[in-house]
Amino acid sequence: MAKFSKLNNLYWHIRFTRNPSVKRKYYRYVAKEKKRLIESGADAEEVRLLCRSLSYYRHNERAERRLENYRKSISVTY
Repeated sequence: MAKFSKLNNLYWHIRFTRNPSVKRKYYRYVAKEKKRLIESGADAEEVRLLCRSLSYYRHNERAERRLENYRKSISVTY
């Protein structure tokens, strides 16, 4: 999704940066971006699940499956 592209980019930097101070800086950017998305009307639970699935170095099937199921449940209810 295009509205989450900045979040994807920030988590990429977190995963592949070794310097702890740089990681902290990007975590602050992530917090600001999450707050901006939620205030602009994005679903808070979807943002939380997306961040959870993006935060792991390896492919996290459970987190991605929960995000996918949540998105399906939302599309069914609307």
